[in-house]
Amino acid sequence: MNFKDIGIIIAKKPLKENSAIMTLFTKNHGLYSGLVRESSKKPNSANQEGNIVDFFWQARLHEHLGMAKCELIKSYSWILINNKIKLYAFNSIISLIKIAFHERENHNNFFPIFAQYLSNLATNFVFEEYIKLELAILQESGYGLDLYQCAVTGSRDRLCYVSPKSGRAVCLSVGLPYQDKLLALPQFLISKVSTITDENKIQAFNLTSYFLNRYFFRKEQPYAREKLIEYIQSNKI
Repeated sequence: MNFKDIGIIIAKKPLKENSAIMTLFTKNHGLYSGLVRESSKKPNSANQEGNIVDFFWQARLHEHLGMAKCELIKSYSWILINNKIKLYAFNSIISLIKIAFHERENHNNFFPIFAQYLSNLATNFVFEEYIKLELAILQESGYGLDLYQCAVTGSRDRLCYVSPKSGRAVCLSVGLPYQDKLLALPQFLISKVSTITDENKIQAFNLTSYFLNRYFFRKEQPYAREKLIEYIQSNKI
């Protein structure tokens, strides 16, 4: 069997002198891996992490690893490699994708979100966009948060907290007596704000970390995400 798709290269693992295993997040087939052949003396410039490519996959049986070929559509790899925060953000997101999504499982809704984020990241790292992509991963995995309506009153006003049990927003009047048991809801996630403070960033990471830990990490978060958080906090980004 064989197919053609568009994909974003998220991993490349050398196998032998003239081959590697390439993993892509594809538009119509989700995560997919294949064996690529290339010269060790002259690597294919298309086969780099972060690039968007035409992806050709072929195997005798569906369950086989398969042979793959990539033809470049858009190159982002050199932009990511030459900017530390962009590289950290990309590595963090792909570490979450590898944990949250199963191989060969369709995620058609998430692909355009990821592709648009990559395009935006090539221009500039924006903290709000990064956090919203983590929320999109939770949403795509079936663990989406409801941040726009109070779980108790149905109100859309003065939403300040998130229930760690339901993942739903809680308004100030209801949540205030229980604030020590609730997660803070950063206001930039539900409305436009002029400035995202360092406290807001901590709140945002605490929010997504809680649910990522609950559903995916279990004991330890990916090293790539840990490095991103550390870099943002130490450099006040």
